[in-house]
Amino acid sequence: MGEKNLIIRLKNGDEQAFELLYRKYFRRLCAFANKYLHDYDVTQEVVQEVFYTIWEKREHLDSNKEILPFLFQSTKNRSLHILEHQKVEDKYQQVIQYAYSQGDFFDVQDSLLAKELEAKLGEIIESLPEKCRKIFLLSRQEGKKYKDIAEELNISVKTVETQMSRALKVFREELKDYLSIVLFAII
Repeated sequence: MGEKNLIIRLKNGDEQAFELLYRKYFRRLCAFANKYLHDYDVTQEVVQEVFYTIWEKREHLDSNKEILPFLFQSTKNRSLHILEHQKVEDKYQQVIQYAYSQGDFFDVQDSLLAKELEAKLGEIIESLPEKCRKIFLLSRQEGKKYKDIAEELNISVKTVETQMSRALKVFREELKDYLSIVLFAII
């Protein structure tokens, strides 16, 4: 079966055509994504999301264009998005961990700042919408991966990512003044 015919069948909602496409390219795309992500679990999630998006937006596929370059570009974009997201998370995580790790070495002013920061973190968590808060706590307190959270809550990995992005955006906005103070204290 030609690729053009496969795309036409896919556009018409043919699940078998989708499965053929998935089986044909899944491993290749995982190997490609893993060059960026270096984490096979995350790599598989990324490629699954790419295919999920293909299925959801199948009616917009162009049967006159090859799908493989599109799949590779989508996988690359998604991988780079994950890496960028991880950088932001890591940055804020390091600052907060550093603040807490200093414990006895903080002077009184720094100790008050740490307590104020802890109280602010609690407020922010409580202010998150229920679903967002639950996902955030499962990820941050219990250390669960997005895939595991999605399975536990019976939602898509994309929903987990969206909710985490929303939570982290709230944290960034609410903590921007604190983070500059903490960074200044570290230096």
